[in-house]
Amino acid sequence: MGFSNQERINFNSKALAASVVDANPVNQWYETRNPFAFMLDGQKILLELASIPAAANIGAARTNATNNPTLISDLSQNADAVRLTLVGGTNNSTYIAYTTYNDTTSPLLDNWLQPQMVLQGSGAASIGYAIQLYDGDPAGAGTLVTTTAGTTGTGQNKSVGWIWNYASGLLFLSDDFKATISNPYVVGFRYIGRTALNIGQASTVGDSYIADETIAVGESVRFVTSSDGGGLTPGRIVKANASTINGSGVIGVAISAATQGNSINVVYEGKISVLFGSNPAASSNGQQVYLSTVSGKATLTVPTSNASVVLMGRLQGATGSTNLPNVVLRIKELVTLG
Repeated sequence: MGFSNQERINFNSKALAASVVDANPVNQWYETRNPFAFMLDGQKILLELASIPAAANIGAARTNATNNPTLISDLSQNADAVRLTLVGGTNNSTYIAYTTYNDTTSPLLDNWLQPQMVLQGSGAASIGYAIQLYDGDPAGAGTLVTTTAGTTGTGQNKSVGWIWNYASGLLFLSDDFKATISNPYVVGFRYIGRTALNIGQASTVGDSYIADETIAVGESVRFVTSSDGGGLTPGRIVKANASTINGSGVIGVAISAATQGNSINVVYEGKISVLFGSNPAASSNGQQVYLSTVSGKATLTVPTSNASVVLMGRLQGATGSTNLPNVVLRIKELVTLG
């Protein structure tokens, strides 16, 4: 005879609410000796989650994704909606998000940004990151499935018709509701920053600081020093500039955007996207890259007068179509020109 419903309820309640576990249905949580723990894939340990900015609405979420392209994947537009694949053997109750519809060998689209994991200053969830479910392609004739669709009962007996699992990219449909959904699509935002799975393979070295001005992804940055004055705070981060000795003290490149007083991630070494004033041509790959006299920018042209010559590294990923190509960073101050 299998576990009774009450045994299963007691078992799961102790594990999920109190983080303890045993199969004794009589033991209370405070009488249970063994701690409960999940076995997690390293892909589920999100090392840069704290760098995701809050989003009170979808407009703010989209702006955050634009400003932090190495952390957030924006799949919120109707044209980018992900068609979900039916999981075999689940009797139309479970769907999953793959990169390619109905191709179970294609990469899984998981780690969707859960609003409750990114809190606003008030403590409220960042609902701008919430997924939206559609029956049919939202770019065509698809219809929005509201969060209350399929709900039955009231009070403690109230039960929803569908659940989205942000961590795994899974849609669960109740037995009574599944017949109403025949072609599910989802739109939202995914976390694509570093995880515990890839930290050991990371090609960059960096850290987090506080910005003292507005800084964009890919801009070359330096520390504020006491020589700056102007209300700036020594130890914070601002754009570097080869025009002055103090301004040329570049330490790395920003991999997240920030405004004054907010956290920013900076890489000192490795292969990283670096912002140029124009689009370097593919034929320039392999050339040396220098700090520009334009604040925050890199250049292929060596400064010739009244400037510091700072070698940033070598160009590696230029295509001629972007001003954010990859550069292999090896920062070195060569000379100061009078």
